[in-house]
Amino acid sequence: MECKQSEKQAVLAAIKDNNRDLSFEQLTETTGLAFMELSTVIGLLMKENQLLVRFNHAKDRSHPYKSSGEALYARFKDLLFLYRGKERKVMFYASELCVTPKYLTAVVKEFSGRTPIQWINETAIREIEYMLRHTQSSIKEIAIELNFPDLSCFGKFFKAHKGMSPKYYRITYINSQYANL
Repeated sequence: MECKQSEKQAVLAAIKDNNRDLSFEQLTETTGLAFMELSTVIGLLMKENQLLVRFNHAKDRSHPYKSSGEALYARFKDLLFLYRGKERKVMFYASELCVTPKYLTAVVKEFSGRTPIQWINETAIREIEYMLRHTQSSIKEIAIELNFPDLSCFGKFFKAHKGMSPKYYRITYINSQYANL
């Protein structure tokens, strides 16, 4: 089933027109798309990072009430997912969440036992590893896509966290894939 650009635009417009808070059923009614068509469009939009889907835990009462700290931590994790390593400063996330970096750090540490910078770096490293393993993008293209100021900073960041250069990591991964054939 091929997804048309007009279907994607219809879904995005419906979400925007309804203050970004729609159930699947409401989206089906609004767009006029059948279940399978809508599922395909939503999947593609998520893959293209144009749509972030959130589960409604309150519906089944599994988490009916969240403290403001829990809600802030959940929103922080959503932003990490959304930016996937493109933003690597606590100040950016604090600004997006309208809190101070100090408060964000305290809340995230309280609810996860880890600091925001640890979460940010882990997310960035996972995204870099994924791109090195599963894309044909050059290392320079990956560095640019993830908003590193230059290739040197990108290489130093990756080596500090993984103990090897991005190029060596990619070669090692490719060689291990051939060894498993």
